[in-house]
Amino acid sequence: MKHTYELMEIARIGTLFLCGDWVEQAMTPERRAYTSGDDIDFEEHSYNALKRILLLTERIDRSRKEVSCCVWVLRPDKPNYGEPLLAGRTLPAEGHSIIPLGPELARAFAGTPTTRFRPAGEETVYYPLRNSDEDIVAVLEVSEYRDPYFI
Repeated sequence: MKHTYELMEIARIGTLFLCGDWVEQAMTPERRAYTSGDDIDFEEHSYNALKRILLLTERIDRSRKEVSCCVWVLRPDKPNYGEPLLAGRTLPAEGHSIIPLGPELARAFAGTPTTRFRPAGEETVYYPLRNSDEDIVAVLEVSEYRDPYFI
C-alpha cells in the first residue's frame, strides 16, 4: 500500500532536517545587516546544506511530482516584508521579489503553520523554521503546482 503525504506533513518533516542556524549562517555578515544592498552573497557550506535538504524535502513523497520548496526570511529593513532566501527546484509563485507579507506567511512567521489555496487550485503550506534558540528565523514554503511544464 502506497502512502501519500499531505503537504503540511512534508513541511513538518522538512523542518526536522532544516537547521534554522544554517539559514542565519548562510548569509554573509554584510548580507545579514543589509549593508551591501540587495546583492546576494552566501556562505557556501550552510547554503549548500540548505539547498540539499530542500531538494530532498521535495522528494519525500515521490507520488507528488510537482512539489517545490522555498525558504522565506524577513527583511530587517522592512519588518512586514519577506523575500525568498533559497528555493529547491523552482522559485515560489511570487518569484524572487521582496513582497509584503500575506496573511498566511505572516501567521507562519508568528509561529502557526498555515495552508493557502491559490486560485488555480494549487496548495501551499508555510511552516515556521526555528534556530537552536527556538527563535523563528525563516519559514519553509512547500507548494504543489498543477503546471504540466513544472520542472
